[in-house]
Amino acid sequence: MDENRSDNILRAALGHNDPAAVELMWDRYGKDLLTFLQATLCSKHDAEDVLQTVFVRIVRKRHRLAGARCLDAYVYRIARNEAYRLISSRKRDQKAQGTTESWLIVSESNREPSDLAEQLQTALAQLPQPQREVIIMKIYRQKTFLEISRLLGLSQNTVASRYRYGIEKLQNLLGNLTL
Repeated sequence: MDENRSDNILRAALGHNDPAAVELMWDRYGKDLLTFLQATLCSKHDAEDVLQTVFVRIVRKRHRLAGARCLDAYVYRIARNEAYRLISSRKRDQKAQGTTESWLIVSESNREPSDLAEQLQTALAQLPQPQREVIIMKIYRQKTFLEISRLLGLSQNTVASRYRYGIEKLQNLLGNLTL
């Protein structure tokens, strides 16, 4: 099924309050959004929680979604906003408690990461969030710069710059490994 036809089916289902609309949205976006949220939040547990909130928002905003010019961008914007809400909430809580430690914890133990995947995950967690989300979308979700720019509401040049700077930082963090 091509993307335009799929969009039209989703829009019709959302606009007519079809109970199958949420299932169609889940099938289309669930896996990609979970990956995106894991990259943004650096936590599978938090990503799963936020994904549930995203789908609650999708249900509440189904009529707006039905009329959205770009369905993909609208859905990713909801996910991004919810992730930022969680991050902001945690920062406020830390300030209120007078805590200075980071909420982002990649590894539960103090040991050095042993394999390449752990090293990469640790290095990704050290990147600024805007660079991390672009790298994850580009490499792991195999999105083009055009698609990423559309999904995040940024120019292609901004997306390409974030990618380039993020890759450079990853190379520095990982040493001589080739990315």
